[in-house]
Amino acid sequence: MRRTNETVRGGLHIQTADNLLLLSFLCCQAVAWSQAVNSHSFWKATGHLTTRKQLRLSFLLCLACCLFWQTEQIVAEENSWQKHFNEGNQLRKERRYAEAETAYSLALAEAERFGPEDRRLALSLNELAVLHHSRGQLNEAEPLCRRALAIGEKASQGLEVATFLNNLARLCLDLQRHNEVEQLSKRALEISQPIAPKHPEVANSLTNLADVRVIQGRYAQAEPLYRQALTILEEAFGSEHIEVIYTLSHLATLFSAQARHAEAEANYRRAITILQKNPGEQDSTLANSLNNLADLVVEEGRSIQAEPLYQQAQAIWERVLGPEHPNVALCLSNRAQLYRQQGRLGEAEPLYQQAIAIWQKAQGPDHLNVANGLNNLAGLYIAQGRYSEVEPLVQRALTIQHSIGTEHPAVAATLNSLATLRAVQGRYSEAEPLFRRALAIRKKVPGPEHLEVALVMNNLAEVCRLSGRMAEAETLNRQALLIREKILGPEHPNLAMALNSLASLYQDQQRYSQAEPLYRRALAIGEKAFGQNHPNVATLTNNLGSLYIYQKKYDQAEPLLLRAFDIREKVFGPEHPEVANTLHNLGRVCFLRHRYTEAESHFRQALAIMERSLGLSHPDLAHTLDAYVLLLQKTKRKSEASVMNARAKEILAKDPARRSAHQTVDVRDLGGKRNGWKE
Repeated sequence: MRRTNETVRGGLHIQTADNLLLLSFLCCQAVAWSQAVNSHSFWKATGHLTTRKQLRLSFLLCLACCLFWQTEQIVAEENSWQKHFNEGNQLRKERRYAEAETAYSLALAEAERFGPEDRRLALSLNELAVLHHSRGQLNEAEPLCRRALAIGEKASQGLEVATFLNNLARLCLDLQRHNEVEQLSKRALEISQPIAPKHPEVANSLTNLADVRVIQGRYAQAEPLYRQALTILEEAFGSEHIEVIYTLSHLATLFSAQARHAEAEANYRRAITILQKNPGEQDSTLANSLNNLADLVVEEGRSIQAEPLYQQAQAIWERVLGPEHPNVALCLSNRAQLYRQQGRLGEAEPLYQQAIAIWQKAQGPDHLNVANGLNNLAGLYIAQGRYSEVEPLVQRALTIQHSIGTEHPAVAATLNSLATLRAVQGRYSEAEPLFRRALAIRKKVPGPEHLEVALVMNNLAEVCRLSGRMAEAETLNRQALLIREKILGPEHPNLAMALNSLASLYQDQQRYSQAEPLYRRALAIGEKAFGQNHPNVATLTNNLGSLYIYQKKYDQAEPLLLRAFDIREKVFGPEHPEVANTLHNLGRVCFLRHRYTEAESHFRQALAIMERSLGLSHPDLAHTLDAYVLLLQKTKRKSEASVMNARAKEILAKDPARRSAHQTVDVRDLGGKRNGWKE
């Protein structure tokens, strides 16, 4: 949120000047009369001083004294207002925000005495609103901002009104009132462009409009607005001014959204280099650039580089804005996303919870950031197998998100989470329409060839595969893979899970020779990006081991499955469905190698975990029961086998097309990208 570009200086306004002119005139009149009264000729002419003339002289002198006293009072009030106003500016510059608020409040109290339409009142309201906005106190800022604009439209000049409009637009952007942002910014342009087409206030309006275009996914319209704003600001201030860096950082965010990663990184690094040379009021923009660069390197699979960038950004925002500012919450949420991707699930949960608590306190329980935080926490719980805790989170998130529109990209992210929950619960017929609705929203915003589209498309393909519709699943898998490979290149870690999904499809179709190279390529990418002990690596290792079972390569399968079991048990704990899935596969290997005692132990453990975590009617449970039935029959325990077989048939009879998920639904990044930039 920008302040007025004009510095308020000392000096009386027109009312005071008029009083001084009148006071001078009256004093001159009184002096003239006094001289006349005292002159010898006057006495000769009149002989005496008449009562009327005495009264007139007395009246003039009294009126002059009153005006002198009033002028002195106005000057004192003006000086007091200016003193508090300047103190507020200085304290804000020194980041002493509580003291700055006191000074601005005192200035506002003084300005109220100048009248309800005085320009100084508008300026005081504006500065206090800017301070509240910068501290994340949006509800406190809004009425001040609106009142400043209402007064300014009557008392201020054109460019100053444009500033008030742009400040309110920026506030509305953070309040997700995008239509109002557009209206206010266009009004500001209508005022400022005819007066001074290359004025910085024109650039501020253009940047606000571009930010809205990015949020709406209208990237092609956003870029020329940013570039026009940059040209104006560089001509006005030079290439290293804070306003230039602010817009440059937002242009980089546009490039990142378009997967133009090299351009985005170059702009972020340029902004960071300049800002690090000039610490001070620019610190918040530096933190924003560090945070966004961290997002970018995560997107490119360089997650090791991201954590120190997030930590630097968080430390700056905590120092500059305080530990309960929404920007701090953004950093906490992004760090949690990073930990989740790295398999550090236990470390992620408290960060998510802390971020949600800050957003709720600072922005209210129905803010979009709260909804996004709830959705991200839901994704973590899905990854941890805590399915009963997911539904309330996603339903509350959807309620909040629907209030800003049913076609908002955030709605698509939460629908993807709810659909994924249904999929891992084996409720594929409920998952599919949710994935399709999320995909339709994603294709509109950000567009048909975007990573977010590929993510949902990959998940929909999984549901089609698990429902037995292999041809449709293959088409979707290939489309998702092409989008990711085109945008990210052939070695990006996000490509690994897309390769895994296509390989799983080929495995189900017994196209083993086509599945194996895809699994191997995916595993090589995953190990390079995440190391040897990541959950994604465990999934790929488990699935390659499963393929080797079908190929009767038991010597190769067993060590892979044991490795997957070790990773999953360490990361998720012994009661997670993915641990049960690997135990199921280990049981199959042991059974096929005639190690029946070991096989039975694995199957029993798997069944116990599945019953506790998935419930009694999940298809994974049915398929493990089927495998256990074979063992029981082989060991001549026919009555037990009959009971288990009946249970399996009962589960599958509810939906004959349902298949075991084998934990390949991509729940790695349910929330998609992080929430915009905050400034």
